[in-house]
Amino acid sequence: MVSPILIKKPKGMRFYWNVDANVGANSPNKDEDVHLVQFGYLLMSKAASTPPNLRSVYALVKPGTACTGREDDPLVKAIRAQQASRGGTQDGHVSVIPTSTGVYQDASGSHTYMLVAIVNNMFDAMPQDFPRIDKHASCPGALKAVIAEKCRL
Repeated sequence: MVSPILIKKPKGMRFYWNVDANVGANSPNKDEDVHLVQFGYLLMSKAASTPPNLRSVYALVKPGTACTGREDDPLVKAIRAQQASRGGTQDGHVSVIPTSTGVYQDASGSHTYMLVAIVNNMFDAMPQDFPRIDKHASCPGALKAVIAEKCRL
């Protein structure tokens, strides 16, 4: 299930939505986690800052559908395209953010977790409503219910 996390940024702590299990290739692909990532790609497909070649791949992701975890799944293709454009680990899945830094190290250096970039796009697309992404008309029903519940607590 999707959960909140605070990540240290240069200007202080910032709220992010996190997944409870990896999403994408060879991953658990829990519905709400998948829907969060899919919703992020939907918003990224419409963002002016997203390069056109990535926009077309992200636009194939349909929020609210299941992810098979196979290489031909539109979500796995979007994840792989984003990873190729960012550098860092190329494992075909969006990882859980395990720490409050939002950063990991690999052989090529320091990188932010993919989910940080995905959620940053949610914030950019919904600055007046974030973190209430459930208010967006395209937020999938299962994710909408989880976000509304988490925001009531």
